[in-house]
Amino acid sequence: MLIADYEIFKKDTLLGVLDTETKEVHQMWNIGDIKDYIKTHLSEIWVGYNSENYDKILAHGMLTGKITTPEKAFDVSTAIIKTQDDDTPLFKTLNKLHIDDYYQSDILMYDLLGDGAFFSLKQLEGFLGMDIVESVVPFDLDRPLTDEEKRDVEKYNRADLYGTLERFKQRKNSFRTKMLLVKEFGLPINYICKTNAKLTEAILLSQNKGMNTRLRKNFQLCDLPVNWDVPELKTIYDFFIEALRELEKHKWDTKKCDKKKLSMDLDILGVTHTFALGGVHGGIKNYICRPEDKKKIVWVDVSSLYPNILTKWDLLSRKVDKNGCVAFAGMVQTRMDIKKKLHDPSLTKEEKKELKDQAARYKLILNTTSGCMKDKFKKLYDPEYNTKMCMLGQLSLMDLVFRLRNVKRKPKPAWARNELEINSEGSYFKLIQSNTDGIALELLTDDAEGLIDKVCAEWEKDWKFSLEKTVADNLYEKDVNNYVFKDSGGKVKVKGAYVTKFDEGNEQDTLAILAKAVVNYFLDGTDIRTTICNPENLATDYQMIKKLGNMYDTPTWKREYGDVEVQKVNRIFPSTDIKNGGLYKHKKSKEIGVLDKVEGTPEHVLIYNEDIRGKKIGELDDIDYEWYIAEAQKRINDFLGIKPEKKTTRRKKKEV
Repeated sequence: MLIADYEIFKKDTLLGVLDTETKEVHQMWNIGDIKDYIKTHLSEIWVGYNSENYDKILAHGMLTGKITTPEKAFDVSTAIIKTQDDDTPLFKTLNKLHIDDYYQSDILMYDLLGDGAFFSLKQLEGFLGMDIVESVVPFDLDRPLTDEEKRDVEKYNRADLYGTLERFKQRKNSFRTKMLLVKEFGLPINYICKTNAKLTEAILLSQNKGMNTRLRKNFQLCDLPVNWDVPELKTIYDFFIEALRELEKHKWDTKKCDKKKLSMDLDILGVTHTFALGGVHGGIKNYICRPEDKKKIVWVDVSSLYPNILTKWDLLSRKVDKNGCVAFAGMVQTRMDIKKKLHDPSLTKEEKKELKDQAARYKLILNTTSGCMKDKFKKLYDPEYNTKMCMLGQLSLMDLVFRLRNVKRKPKPAWARNELEINSEGSYFKLIQSNTDGIALELLTDDAEGLIDKVCAEWEKDWKFSLEKTVADNLYEKDVNNYVFKDSGGKVKVKGAYVTKFDEGNEQDTLAILAKAVVNYFLDGTDIRTTICNPENLATDYQMIKKLGNMYDTPTWKREYGDVEVQKVNRIFPSTDIKNGGLYKHKKSKEIGVLDKVEGTPEHVLIYNEDIRGKKIGELDDIDYEWYIAEAQKRINDFLGIKPEKKTTRRKKKEV
């Protein structure tokens, strides 16, 4: 396998290649040498970052003799970048460049950007704690590079090669999953390099045989097993029908639709819920339940909601025929069966690995399908069924809520009720939140869990879904999208921007220490100072990676002895050294010299772009721990509903 990266200048072209087997780095400045190298290694899989629509085009052009000079390479590079910036179709640009045969290229290029987060490679290198190295040599320099400049570019190129390798290590399971899918479904080897969407399309459509009778199918929401006598459920249904009319009117282009007709707020058991095209969300803000409160929280989640809707209610894209539906349903069921099998203690390590590999293969297809159905550029495009899939999910979840509310219970005599039951006004649960595929409930009576289990079992039969139950004695909820709790098995579960970086292996490693401080505070009662002021903590937990957008230039670090122009991507830490000022940027539309402070950054910062992998925070000088403590406290206060004190300003008296 070869890691590759191009550096294109007006008068010079560099291809850097890292051979993952030999660990050798090859750097070539001659296009003829580059062509020969590509030709010799055509059987290899090439790996790059943002390479499918950049590096591969350049490589194909050189291989086919359409790019023979640095000047031509620069013209092609400039045209590609402009196409990406303008968000215009790439094929039109390739036609103008006479590289229209690119899509039939023999080069196997695996693009790490294809299915991951859309960060620049420099940002990812920063998240990993690596050196953040940017070339000081302008790419539009109108002369050949000097030897010294070439050495600088080679250093920059080598850093990107190793950065791409580290990114590949992060995403290697995705690569392995694609390899196994290609093998299982007998696809050509180049499908390893396809995006998740294209691979999913190829697999599902390859099952089609003969005439597709599903093309004429039309699913109706009114046929669902919902109690339409419940006013709230009928209101939701009416809203969905109106939304469908609006979408059909504008040919499923949501940008042209009246936004008011695509979203609705509705009170559900005292909690405001928002119903929209993507799902339902509603939750009690600042809900806090601690173990000492002696309450029981039950989470009820639908297992693989959207894949099961597509199969159980026959809402898979109508471009897929009955054979494809059977294959898709088989993947859904197999994955659910595997989740159960993995709890078997008699399984060997090898057997578990094989099951996990199979589950990962099918997960890729199942999780990608609905996205393809709402993308007009995909072969599985079926916006009506994708929208109805989301609507069905919301109706099913609300049907469960009202079944739970309306269940008949045997009344207890007054003398047998506890204080919680007396204050519950007849209800046996309190709805805490609803979120796309599950609900959270606070139990108010001794018989509540048994009643919930009974209602859920009946609901599962009617809706053909499976429910998973999680029990906890705690929950710290800022809102429906930000919460923390530890379940009865001791597993910590977090959601939301405030706390998501608590999880190990988070690819966007920036200010993770704040998430850890918040979670430790709520779940273990650990003082935030204890978490934050530990010099043995990894420095990467404290870093902020900041990148300038395309509208800005001249990144500037304010310092006591004068302004210093820095890189576009920087790793920063809050600093106690007042000689270090803040990080600023210049908006291109403003006058030269007018600078704006980079959002979310401290007044005094340390910029440290060297490698910090394995480095402890105590090894860095002048770190302002008080800044982290203040930020963590703000997050905790937001969970608790404590609003910041308003600054009072005195009004100046008008002069008479």
